[in-house]
Amino acid sequence: MLLGLVTSFSASAAAPDLILFNGKVFTSDVANLHAEALAIRGERIVEVGTSKSISALAGPKTKRIDLGGRVVVPGFNDAHFHHMPNPEGVTAKLPMPPGAVVPEPTWDEVLAALPAAVKQARKAEWIYAHVGQTVVNDPRVTRDPIDKIAPENPVLVGSWFGHGHLFNTVAMRRVGIGEEEPDPMGGHFGRFTGTQRVTGMVYEYAGWPAFRALEESCTDEEIIRSLKELAGEAAQFGITSIQNMTYLKPKRYVELLRRADFPLRMRVIRWPATDVRGRDLKDGLDVPLHPSGARLVTVSGTKWVLDGSPLERGMAVRGEYRDRPGWSGALSFPEPELRAMLRETIARKDQSLLHATGDKTVEAVLNAMEAVDGNSSHWPARRVRIEHGDGLLPDLLPRAKAMGVVVVQNPTHFDPGVGHFFERFGTNHPYLPLRSLAAAGIPLAFGSDGPMNPGLNIMFAQIHPLRPGEGITREQSVEAYTRGSAFAEFAEQEKGSLIAGQLADLAVLSQDIFQVIPPELPKTVSVLTLVGGEVVHDGGVLGKK
Repeated sequence: MLLGLVTSFSASAAAPDLILFNGKVFTSDVANLHAEALAIRGERIVEVGTSKSISALAGPKTKRIDLGGRVVVPGFNDAHFHHMPNPEGVTAKLPMPPGAVVPEPTWDEVLAALPAAVKQARKAEWIYAHVGQTVVNDPRVTRDPIDKIAPENPVLVGSWFGHGHLFNTVAMRRVGIGEEEPDPMGGHFGRFTGTQRVTGMVYEYAGWPAFRALEESCTDEEIIRSLKELAGEAAQFGITSIQNMTYLKPKRYVELLRRADFPLRMRVIRWPATDVRGRDLKDGLDVPLHPSGARLVTVSGTKWVLDGSPLERGMAVRGEYRDRPGWSGALSFPEPELRAMLRETIARKDQSLLHATGDKTVEAVLNAMEAVDGNSSHWPARRVRIEHGDGLLPDLLPRAKAMGVVVVQNPTHFDPGVGHFFERFGTNHPYLPLRSLAAAGIPLAFGSDGPMNPGLNIMFAQIHPLRPGEGITREQSVEAYTRGSAFAEFAEQEKGSLIAGQLADLAVLSQDIFQVIPPELPKTVSVLTLVGGEVVHDGGVLGKK
């Protein structure tokens, strides 16, 4: 029997180990959204109810925590995260205007900042510069001027949005990019006019092997330190589960999670590379679903990136870009390849996770699903995930609903200073649906794909500044961030709701996220975070007995 079916506490059973009472418990259980208290035995919740009923269950050894009226939610589950540790190095200091949320320097500002970074760096040490769409879309950007400034240091000019990066010559050699490296399937290199020489710019899968080489060059100690920092930050935000897509080899990553004694639940999602021959079909398949010695780790799902983003105009659309007439973006893979991806995961009883931002891309995914299996009733059990789903437009919603597509959205992408949707598609663009998805019954999950602050994402999901009519309620957002994200990884019977039988993964919040005004939401932190009934973060503000 599924543990999620347990609904009541047996009076003859042992007393709970811990009770939390006098709170506002948001359960994410549609049958009973609100309670005052809950009881925990071992790693699971045994009952949820009123403070009086739960307090009556306490025995002489039961620990009691008075919540003092604070809000309790299921532990947040970040359904789309990228932990990408890089080797230690020097980061160039670039201008960040007041109020800016992401770096957006010019190419000239990057070149002006690099000499100081070179002086600070040791010989052969990595130098990093974080940039946005201004640099990625500048046709002047090549490795040549950086080579003159940093002839002995590898330099990576990386975009914060992950689509378009520049390596200088030393860095290219370090990560294995040849002077005339051929384009792999699903990606391409920038090339000097009239030649096959690589400019240093890499797009989509052209950069994949380079980033794996970069991350794999980290020492174990660097990665373990990074994992501990990640766990600390996530737990302070009340995040108890992370669904992670990293360039690191899954086998090594799982081993380092074990050595780091990573205290949160981690789903490691396979993210294979490509080369000139095609896609890597074996990457990560040597790691079992439940790796030995890593009790909080699972390994499942296969992710493919099917198009880019609107920032570099790689998002594939059925219309055209307003600020580049005649251009519609491009699919990374042809539809026959999409069909092959789906068949592979069906054969392995695995899950497909498909980065698909544009409406042309989403349509191609739905076409491929119908071509692989025309019986739509077979698809919901497979829970094909569309990561982002910005282009899931009204005409595509019925097809997506019929096939049980799950959408994992990242509300920080709704920031007007981030996505450039108005510039690309006009103020009345049809993209970035959210309320429409919920109304259509599309399963919805939230991931950060950037700043992992749940309060920030909940704020943007409510106000949705790029399409205010598509905002959703805070209750819907929390459900997407908890029960919805658990559903997106086939774990809704184990976690995502605060009900009897589920794992005791929860967060006690610093403020009432259902009452504060939207600008206050990003200030929310967790004052107490539990994973399986164990404390992984304690802000020290709750009295215990």
